[in-house]
Amino acid sequence: MSQEPWTDQDEYSLAERSPSTVWRYGPKDRVVLGGKGLAMGIAVAHLTFCAIWGIQAPGWAIIFFVYSLLPVWAIGAAVGSLLGLVLRRVRNQWLHVAAFLAGGLLMRAPFGGLSATGPLLFSSSIALAAGIGRLAAWKLVRTNDAGALTE
Repeated sequence: MSQEPWTDQDEYSLAERSPSTVWRYGPKDRVVLGGKGLAMGIAVAHLTFCAIWGIQAPGWAIIFFVYSLLPVWAIGAAVGSLLGLVLRRVRNQWLHVAAFLAGGLLMRAPFGGLSATGPLLFSSSIALAAGIGRLAAWKLVRTNDAGALTE
């Protein structure tokens, strides 16, 4: 290093981006759903939920869309990101779709969906929307194929 620090090019040069081939997640993480994929999944799940309800009551479709906007995005972001963290080590994306469908089935429990007399359409629409939302984000996930060869 020279005596004058402003002339040292290595220390004061512009920062370079790291190569895109570097996997910045854990070595055992195989499938990672990023922010864009999560937002796409929630948006598709919300539209699916509203479409199911819009088929049953077409006059109420806009009301379902508006009133379900905040709950779907809040619950969808929380549950989707947590379920995505749990499923990072699972390579098969069909298992991801099935887990989101099962997560939707479990989310319906507070609404009486697990009882025999529960509101079948409401509880099933949550599960179906969650599964279709994850299916829509299929191409937006980041996969780590290099870790499979080392194990």
